[in-house]
Amino acid sequence: MRDLRKLVGFMVLSMVLISCGSTRNQSAKVVNKVLEDHESSAYEFPAGVYYAYQFEDDKPAYGFDEQLVIEQLASKGITVKNLWYKAASSSCVPPGSSMAMTVMVEAAMVVQLNEADDQLLEMNFVKTTVPSLGSCAYRVNRYMFTSK
Repeated sequence: MRDLRKLVGFMVLSMVLISCGSTRNQSAKVVNKVLEDHESSAYEFPAGVYYAYQFEDDKPAYGFDEQLVIEQLASKGITVKNLWYKAASSSCVPPGSSMAMTVMVEAAMVVQLNEADDQLLEMNFVKTTVPSLGSCAYRVNRYMFTSK
């Protein structure tokens, strides 16, 4: 049984490494991922062209895989400058607090480009001039990219 678990673990790891390698030769790569707080004080997005991902309205986006979207953007040759992602949640906990407020926190994703690219419109994104991650944006993953 232990050997079977090791084999399955090795296979999963191999698949992850293979899928990660598939985006290495694309036009952009993640150079840094940081956790940001957009809620405690006013957050100003840097200048650029923005697109917001449109999640399905009829169900929460729990378990949404932002890495898959990043891979899809890379495979289409879309040069992303920054990508911000806030996960869906059923509670909101401000930094330094041990009290969780029971609320429905909607997932949000915003992509910054240097110039417009209509390919994003085919990927469930809409162009926006006012990027926002909504409420309870205390824990936002920011992916910063570099062009090759």
